[in-house]
Amino acid sequence: MKVIQLICAVLFCLAIASASYDRDCSIEPKQISSWMDNNHVVTQYSVTIYNHKNRVLKSINIATDSTFCLKDSTSFWNIERLSNGDLVLPVGQPTIAAQSSYTFYFILKGSTHPNLHIRSVVY
Repeated sequence: MKVIQLICAVLFCLAIASASYDRDCSIEPKQISSWMDNNHVVTQYSVTIYNHKNRVLKSINIATDSTFCLKDSTSFWNIERLSNGDLVLPVGQPTIAAQSSYTFYFILKGSTHPNLHIRSVVY
């Protein structure tokens, strides 16, 4: 019986830690506009990173997948892209202040909404 209680307590703590992670930081992608470029649809997005904590966010790693198909190699700004495709804060904006936000932009081929999720955050 004690083992079951211990397992339940650990699972409860993990659930709380996971839930607070989502409240500490969030991202909000928004479609700005779409247009035709050389007979192909392209779409511009903004993504706002919200730091909900009362502490400075020192780094964030945002994962992308195959839906993040840039129009070209210069079609993103206010963000840096790692070789694995993940997005991180640029050198000029290394942190996000407590209770603040930061917005970056990109242009994708097509009109498919990109799948982005927070891989890691450091405070």
